[in-house]
Amino acid sequence: MNVWRLTWRATQHHPRSFWLGWSLFVLFFTFPVAIGWLLGTGFDALSEGDTRRVVVTAVLILVLEVARMATIHVGALLWTQAWVHIQSLLRANMLEAQLASGGEHAGRPVSSSGEAITHFRDDTEDVAMLVDGFIDVSAGVAFTTGAAFVLGSIDARAAMVLLVPLLAVALATRTLDDRIKRYRVADREAAAAVSGLLGDVMAASTTVKVNDAVPGTIRRLRVLVDRRRRTAVRDRVLDESVWAFSQGAADVGLGLVLLVSAGAMASGELAVGELAVFTAYLGWLSFLPRMVGRMLARHKQASVAFGRMSRLVAGDDARNTVRRQHLPIARRDRRSRPTPTRPNRVPLDELEVRGLSATYSTGAGVHDVSFRLARGGFTVVTGEIGSGKSTLLRALLGLGGDGLEVRGDIRWNGEVVVDRAAFFVPPNAAYLPQVPQLISDSLLDNVALGPADREAVVRALELAAVRLDVDEMPDGLDTRIGPRGLRLSGGQRQRVATARALVHGPELVVLDDLSSALDVETELELWQHLSDAGMTVLAVSHRAVAFERADQVLRLVQGRLTT
Repeated sequence: MNVWRLTWRATQHHPRSFWLGWSLFVLFFTFPVAIGWLLGTGFDALSEGDTRRVVVTAVLILVLEVARMATIHVGALLWTQAWVHIQSLLRANMLEAQLASGGEHAGRPVSSSGEAITHFRDDTEDVAMLVDGFIDVSAGVAFTTGAAFVLGSIDARAAMVLLVPLLAVALATRTLDDRIKRYRVADREAAAAVSGLLGDVMAASTTVKVNDAVPGTIRRLRVLVDRRRRTAVRDRVLDESVWAFSQGAADVGLGLVLLVSAGAMASGELAVGELAVFTAYLGWLSFLPRMVGRMLARHKQASVAFGRMSRLVAGDDARNTVRRQHLPIARRDRRSRPTPTRPNRVPLDELEVRGLSATYSTGAGVHDVSFRLARGGFTVVTGEIGSGKSTLLRALLGLGGDGLEVRGDIRWNGEVVVDRAAFFVPPNAAYLPQVPQLISDSLLDNVALGPADREAVVRALELAAVRLDVDEMPDGLDTRIGPRGLRLSGGQRQRVATARALVHGPELVVLDDLSSALDVETELELWQHLSDAGMTVLAVSHRAVAFERADQVLRLVQGRLTT
């Protein structure tokens, strides 16, 4: 993993803002070279009594200072754009990998919401900070090179001394390489644990309160916060120590410059103008060593960030974090809503499962399961809790997740489905998990999840036996349902989520224990609607009404099909 190359690719996502911002920052730090030289010229003219040269020099210095201030203002605006583009590219690639249902860009699922926050917020910022350091170092190199040239023409030994602090900073940062990385990894993991617990507690606040688990939750949070405090202090102290050492090395370098030049100053070998140049440059000569130290430390931190972000993208390949893609950030693109790409519909004649096994390291799961589904058929999977019903459905659809080893073939019309997660999406298949998730938006957007014909949404609501409920709501399809569908009853949430699974008319509908939130009459109505629509259904259920309507019932016992 070449951190410099990855960072470079991130900067070139929107090269215009990066290069313009970089150029203006470099120009901003180059102005002091010219201003210092003009000061020397002005003092020489003053000592010679050349009033006209003094006035001209003063006017030029004023013009350069005004130009310098204008440069930093415009440069800051452009660099802000570049910063946004860099972070947005990294976040977009991680988000795409997390949301992709199979395909070449699908990544491993994030383990917790807290971990996601640290990846999307902190890791992307570490990369942007490395680019920020690169710009500072570039500007420092521009100034130091120009200043060394001017000082070298006055005193060559003083110019050579400028290299000493740079070498000291590089050596110190190299020595601390492993420690910088270890401290940053520990801090990010501790931050993810705190954020994850807070997110889980907020999502399950009612459960925590009714079970009187607040004291225990607070104690656990205190343990995680204390651990985060220790790792954060350790990481911050090391970061500040590198910065302090860089500052100290820079100050030592300035002292060496003064020491080398002291003899010439004391003997009067330096003219008034040359002494003015030294005075003008001294305050700036510490900038480059400080920035080099900071950038080298940020390079180590960015290495950790890319390593962490690579876990969320396809193939655990860090190069996929900086994969080029179009982002609607520009003003002309903000009103456009991207159209989701879906696979071509492949009409289902027969689905065949051959020797499907999906097991965890503990041995739990399903073993050697085989069955067939005919078009328009209704197949029910049943069994005791823990028998592997949900595992079977997820393995069939390619949604196994980490730690689940899947073997066996899934054949669609006799053809083996290679990438199941990419194939088993609308319009070929739709899946409703045991605990469906709704978003804090309108009913229409919850069902459509993107562009969809309003009539198709209404039809899906009818199939899901929730159309009448929606019609009774004051705003109909435009009703806002609150966070996670809080304003709906449990049964309504389940049926709205079912409508979402049906809105694109999938060839195969996979439902995981739909009956858990429905009464018998509503479930019977739903099965009747799906049957009348000619849909092929694979469903987990425990109710007799489902068994009575089923074309076949698959019973799982300890992960194996029984007859």
